[in-house]
Amino acid sequence: MMRKLVLQKCIPFIAAIIFFYTGHGQTIQYNVSNAHAHNDYEHNIPFIQAYNLGFGSIEADVILQNDSLFVGHSTKDITTKPLFFERDYIQLLRNALLKQKDTTRKVILLIDLKTEALATLSKVIAIIEEYPALTRSSAVQFVITGNQPPPSTFDHYPPYIYFDGNINNPAHIQQINRIGIFSDNFRKYSGWNGKDNIPPKEKNALIAVIQKAHALHKKIRFWGCPDNIHAWRTFMDLQVDYINTDQIEKLADFLKNKPVTTSLPASQ
Repeated sequence: MMRKLVLQKCIPFIAAIIFFYTGHGQTIQYNVSNAHAHNDYEHNIPFIQAYNLGFGSIEADVILQNDSLFVGHSTKDITTKPLFFERDYIQLLRNALLKQKDTTRKVILLIDLKTEALATLSKVIAIIEEYPALTRSSAVQFVITGNQPPPSTFDHYPPYIYFDGNINNPAHIQQINRIGIFSDNFRKYSGWNGKDNIPPKEKNALIAVIQKAHALHKKIRFWGCPDNIHAWRTFMDLQVDYINTDQIEKLADFLKNKPVTTSLPASQ
């Protein structure tokens, strides 16, 4: 009888453990590979700087103009200081991977299509196809964001092309095998300014979407969010997979010198 009572008391605890490991997964052990270089082309040395720092995700906005694929947020960027997708990203990525000694390292190149989806993506693919070392590599994942083609056509593209997912779009969930990561606008869930604590209701909304992504076995990042040390610590506590930043050196230093462990979020 006593053993039965003890067992009954243990059941909720055992269930909680099972839920933790199946619903949440193990705590993320953060390092620089959990950093996302937002608008990377605006940094001092595009691509190379973020890659050499160890970033796991690097963003390139691309503009198709006169059959040339430029990197920049607007046409103003490509006239004042033109960068080219092939020369300044794809060739450098190929060279970096050929020299890479860490066989476990993986990097996402998040390609944000700023011009019309079909023509721009077609040009992106045509350029990547010239580099078989990249199309056959498991060390790089090309993820398309911005002006995407319809989700129903995702399977029409080469298998090395993935898409940035909208977790609230059922059509993206139906194409989950072609989703590389989920990205979401932080301001949809919270108006937090990166100081003090996130209000409980907003925190719970963030936890829910993070857990939804993880239940689909995908990683998630937020854009439009605070970008400071307190915010980075908070996102680690929330178990955000990729921390979005415009301050790549500062975030890299922080992640290299961070505390070893972070806490899991608790519902309020």
